[in-house]
Amino acid sequence: MDALTTDIGDSLAPPPFVDAAATDGHRPLDERIAIGEAQAKNLPLEQIGDPPSRDGRPDILEVLRNEAKGRLSELLPLRHARIAGNPFATLRGTAAIMAADLASRPSTNLIVQLCGDAHLVNFGMYGSPERTLVFDVNDFDETHPGPFEWDVLRLATSFVSCVQGQGDPEKAAALARKVATVYQKSMADLASRSTLDVLYERMTAEDIKALAEESDSSATVKDTEAALKKARHRTHERAISRLTEVVNGARRFKTTPPVLVRCEDEAARASFQAEYAAYIETLPPENQVIARRYGVVDFAMKVVGVGSVGTHCWVALLEGRDADDQIILQMKEATPSVLAPHVKDIGVFSRFDHEGERIVRGQKMMQAVSDLFLGWMGGVTAKGRHYYARQLNDMKGGFDVESAKLPTIETYADLCARTLARAHARSGDAVAISAYLGETEKFADAAEVFAVAEAHFIDGDHKRLSEAIAAGEIEAIDSEEP
Repeated sequence: MDALTTDIGDSLAPPPFVDAAATDGHRPLDERIAIGEAQAKNLPLEQIGDPPSRDGRPDILEVLRNEAKGRLSELLPLRHARIAGNPFATLRGTAAIMAADLASRPSTNLIVQLCGDAHLVNFGMYGSPERTLVFDVNDFDETHPGPFEWDVLRLATSFVSCVQGQGDPEKAAALARKVATVYQKSMADLASRSTLDVLYERMTAEDIKALAEESDSSATVKDTEAALKKARHRTHERAISRLTEVVNGARRFKTTPPVLVRCEDEAARASFQAEYAAYIETLPPENQVIARRYGVVDFAMKVVGVGSVGTHCWVALLEGRDADDQIILQMKEATPSVLAPHVKDIGVFSRFDHEGERIVRGQKMMQAVSDLFLGWMGGVTAKGRHYYARQLNDMKGGFDVESAKLPTIETYADLCARTLARAHARSGDAVAISAYLGETEKFADAAEVFAVAEAHFIDGDHKRLSEAIAAGEIEAIDSEEP
C-alpha cells in the first residue's frame, strides 16, 4: 500500500476506526486505508481460509428437497441428473450449501455487491449495446450485498473442483492461489485509480486476446480466438433458427419436451401480454421507447442451466418492424438469494421486495455494461412469482474450461479474477479492501486452504447424491437441451 500511504503523507496520525459497512458517501483516503487495516487486525487474513466444519453442514438431499418446493415437479429429475453429472456440476447446482459454509465462519465487514454464485461458468462474453464483445460476470440470480471474500472463495473453489477432476490436485490448488493473487493485485491497481476510471473499466475482446498472448501458449491463443468467434456467432438470429419454426406462415416456438414447451394456454398468453407492458415500465425511459416497438408473437417455457432447472423460465419471441426483425427475450424466475438468510448487515446497500428488481439492480451495479432489455416483471402465468428479463444469446459465449489445457485454464482464472475485482470495486471500497489484503501471500494461502477443503466437501456431496440416485432415493432423468 506504499503508493496510497505516500499520497496522504507519513506525518498524519491514524484516524479513528470507522465501520466499513455503516458509512456512506465521501471519506478521506487515510480513513479508507485505516478501515482495511483495522479489518486485518479484527480478522487476520489467515482466518479467511478456515474451512467450514463438517458438523452441521447442510445435507445435499435435504437442500434439493427444500429447493423443490414451488418448482415444476416434472423437471426435478432433470435437475438432479444435471447436478449429479460430476463434482463441478454439483458445485454449480448447490450454491445454497456453499453459502451456508461461508456464513459459518468469520467474515469481513467489507461489503460489496456480490455475484453470490461466482463460479467460473458464470463469467463470459456478451455483446454490449455498442455491439462490441465484453467479458464480465453474467449470472446474478443470487446477487446480494455481502463480504467481498465470499465471491473470491467461491470462484477459487470452482477452479479447484473443475480441475482436480482431471487428476492433478496440485495444479488445482495452484489455480485457487492464482485467483486470489490476481484479485489482490487487481484490487490494488483499482485502489490507485480515480472513481471514474474504475467505473469506466471493462474487459474487451482485445484485452482478452492480449492476456492470452501473454501466456506464451499457442493453444491458449487458439482457444481464445475460438471462444471469441463462437460468441460472435451466438446471435438472436441463431437462437431463433434453433428454437423456432414456421407454421402456416407464422414463426413460433418449437416444442421439444421437457426442455422447450410452447405455451398453448390462451389465458396464460393473455396474461403475458399484460406482463410485458408492465415489464417495459421497469426499463430506463430511453430503453422503453425501443421496447415498445416490439410486440409479443409467441412464448414458451424453456429449461436453462443446472441449479435453475425446475424454476419457471420463459422465452418470448418479439417482433419489431416485420417478421425479419425478431429477437428472443428470456424471463427467468427470480427466487430469494441463497445469501439472504446469512447476511444481516448490508451497510448502505438497499433491500428489494421484488426479487427480479434485486437481480437487475445488482447486475447493473456489478457489470461494466448491461443489456438494454434488462428489466423485471411479476406474475406471468402464476401470481406471486417474480421474474427478470433479458435478451437470450446476444453474442453470449465463454471458454470450454472443463476440456481446456492448463495454460488456457490459467489464463481464464486470471481473466475471471480481474473481472471480479473490477465488479466489486464498482460498489465496494477498493482502497479499504486493498489495505486489508496487503501485499503478502497470506490471502493466496487462505484461498488455497479453503478452496481445497470445500472442494473435498463437494466431492462428498456428489457421492451422496449419486448414491441416492442409484438407490432410487431421488429420481434423476437426463435429457439433452436443444
